[in-house]
Amino acid sequence: MPRITAHGGCSKPVQRHGVELGAASKRDIAAAARQLRLSGNADDAGKQMTQHGQSERWHFHLRKLQRHPAFLFTKDSLRVARQLLPNVWRLATCRQRELPSAIIVGAQKAGTTQLYASLIRHPCCFGGVRKEIDYFSKRARWPLAWYQSRFPLASGVAQVHGLCLEASPSYLPSPNALRRMREILPSARIIVILRDPVARAFSHYQHDKSRRRESRPFADVVARAIEEHQNSVAPEFGWAHHPNAKPLLDCVARGYYALQLEALLQAYPREQVLILDSADLFADTNAVCQQVFRYLELDPIEVPTEKVYNRGYYHESIDPATAQWLREHYRPHDQLLTELVGRQFRWMTQAQPTALPRAEGSGRADAA
Repeated sequence: MPRITAHGGCSKPVQRHGVELGAASKRDIAAAARQLRLSGNADDAGKQMTQHGQSERWHFHLRKLQRHPAFLFTKDSLRVARQLLPNVWRLATCRQRELPSAIIVGAQKAGTTQLYASLIRHPCCFGGVRKEIDYFSKRARWPLAWYQSRFPLASGVAQVHGLCLEASPSYLPSPNALRRMREILPSARIIVILRDPVARAFSHYQHDKSRRRESRPFADVVARAIEEHQNSVAPEFGWAHHPNAKPLLDCVARGYYALQLEALLQAYPREQVLILDSADLFADTNAVCQQVFRYLELDPIEVPTEKVYNRGYYHESIDPATAQWLREHYRPHDQLLTELVGRQFRWMTQAQPTALPRAEGSGRADAA
């Protein structure tokens, strides 16, 4: 064994059982030995060094094993099997599974996660394998069997006289998705929740920024989006009649609620569509859930309201000038919305422009 010097170094690399210890390990051993020798426990210092060397030996062999091709192959195979086996079972039993009877179609960043999580607390309301399945918008070419396999077995749902619920905010801004949904689920009950479009746009921007999809200032993003939509998306009815109407996906266009609802009401009759205000949901989640339960013909239950799902915190606040600019931009769209649904929403009665705090709960809206 090499001699440990007084300053804690080694005259040559320390080896124990054929394993060369790293520089950090040598320093740790030397420091422990020096401390114990100062207290007169030389034997304890030797034991400590031996135990430390044995620990290093086991860690070395463990790391070597984890890099072995056989171990990596087995690890990958188990991970694939763990992912595939549930899907194989679901696909094999897809015909015995229940398609959704109710769908939350949006709006994105408006509280869909909060609403969905609160509704599936009901013992007769069943969710899919995840909240956002996005079948009609992003996976329209996939077989219907895959979509049906995402939901519970029909026998379990029928046993409690329940229903299945899906929540995919990507449906509302896409007229083609709404048409496809109508073809597959003509009797589904549709739920829409709308948020102040200015606050929603800023929340959308922060969501993209936190995921490194956006690096420009919010004012530049708004200016670019308004310029793009100035001639193609006018604040007037008729946009949904175009067979090739492109989805309204950017942070500004998703706030054109009247145009999106026009497309939805072309696909589904008004009595199958429930429109909610996000401000009402967060003011009294239980009351809004009771309204939805009545709409879905489910027995009322008390819904806990202490948790806010998918909350987001921002390190910046919206510039008041940009907020006022957006407010004026959305004003004709808000007027169309009032005309279409026959009611006003809370944000329409605000006397002052929206100014968001530095830590704002975007997860009251969804993201995902």
